[in-house]
Amino acid sequence: MQSNNTRSIVFYNGSTKRSSCGYCKKENSSFSNGMWASSLTVGAYQDMIDRGWRRAGKYCYKSSMEKTCCPLYTIRCEALNFELSKSQKKIIKRVTTFLKNGECEKNPVNTEQAEREPIMKYELENIQNHDDKMKITNTDYVFDEEQSSSAIGSHNSFLETTNKEDSKMVAPLNLSCNSKTKKETKKFKPGDGADPNLPSSKKKKLLRIQKKLAKDPNFVTTISAPQQKCLEEFIAENDSVSTGGDKKLRVSLVKTGTEAFAQTFTAGATLFAKYQIAVHNDKADDCNMEQYLSFLVDSPLKEEKSNHPDHPGYGSFHQQYWLGDKLIAVGVIDILPKCVSSVYLFYDPDYHNIVLGTYSSLREICLVRQLHNMSPKLKYYYMGFYIHSCPKMRYKAKFRPSYLLCPLQYTWHAIDKCIQKLDNEKYSIFDESGDIPDVDICSIDNIPVLYRGSLMPYSAFKIVGNKKNEEERVKEYKTLIGPTLARKLIYCIMD
Repeated sequence: MQSNNTRSIVFYNGSTKRSSCGYCKKENSSFSNGMWASSLTVGAYQDMIDRGWRRAGKYCYKSSMEKTCCPLYTIRCEALNFELSKSQKKIIKRVTTFLKNGECEKNPVNTEQAEREPIMKYELENIQNHDDKMKITNTDYVFDEEQSSSAIGSHNSFLETTNKEDSKMVAPLNLSCNSKTKKETKKFKPGDGADPNLPSSKKKKLLRIQKKLAKDPNFVTTISAPQQKCLEEFIAENDSVSTGGDKKLRVSLVKTGTEAFAQTFTAGATLFAKYQIAVHNDKADDCNMEQYLSFLVDSPLKEEKSNHPDHPGYGSFHQQYWLGDKLIAVGVIDILPKCVSSVYLFYDPDYHNIVLGTYSSLREICLVRQLHNMSPKLKYYYMGFYIHSCPKMRYKAKFRPSYLLCPLQYTWHAIDKCIQKLDNEKYSIFDESGDIPDVDICSIDNIPVLYRGSLMPYSAFKIVGNKKNEEERVKEYKTLIGPTLARKLIYCIMD
């Protein structure tokens, strides 16, 4: 991995005000700490998610586990040892059947079905508040003048650019799954069951063996166990289906901020709005193009290239699912040094019956395994948060083997053992070794601070700055990110 020597610059918010929970829907019951990231190296963000942080746009947040209504446990799957379940195989086959027949059942969207992460309203509020502040403060020039094109406050110019794109590049999204044939339900007459006087049914293979034994008593049969298909083989069968250009599935990985991404920006924003309104009952103003840009396009992650020529590099991407020339789903992901981290998924509600939430997760696991061949350290799939107190978020436990992050020791533990504890108590410490976490080798005086365009240790800021109560915030910040990150991140202070 080639580093571009970009520094990570953050603005620490502290604890957020009580807000409604996106999982249990209770009012004033969700607690977290947050910070806004002007820029982050992929290595720094990898360390952050390994301490329970997660990003929404450029806003990063960490659940206050002891007091929040729904504790958010970081979950990751060992992609190299992934065990494909029967239900997951059926989902891939369902997609294949749909691609062959071009039909799907026309049922209303069931919002209680397994979903990926909902948008947390307080996250969007914090993103908007920080965007307003940062219109007058640009920290990128301090360390990386060449990256000024990614400066904060560029929303309007980006929107103007994408609106000028040729309309032919925008995928139409008035999708429907009209089926001329209705699925007939077989009717069975009640009876007494199978006739015990009739011979039992036998499989053709067994009948063939019996015939050979009757002809040749010395015949020796060898029955070998059927070979199990791996995930890649199932996906390959799926991708091989071709019934015409309008039904050919194409999955493309596009890096945000590129020209290729700009050409599909409007299609993505339109699909996002359609999904949010149908699945999450959002109003149009809550999922407009500006919201899409802030939440799912803007990213603090700085691009880093890989040494492998076929590797897409590290940073933020959209994995787009095209059905012919129609965009039907988008998986927003971050490719980091050790993992692919899922940020969000949105899809066309007309296709909810092919379970695109689970299907896209399987494709992302497949992506991890492909990238591992080019980058051996990259071998995990981070699914965001596991919320045991929210039944419809428990589906993540079906991706095996998976592990949860201990909220105190920051060690990984098999999810089956964790669930046994979470059944009894919603907030639980998984690591009971009693070891002291995070040996404190970094004084807050040595934390790098950016103040009025100058980089200095916090000890120097105390002399030149005049900010009351800042020391308490710095101590809290250091506790939450840990001593290693405290040396990596630059703590920005604004007057």
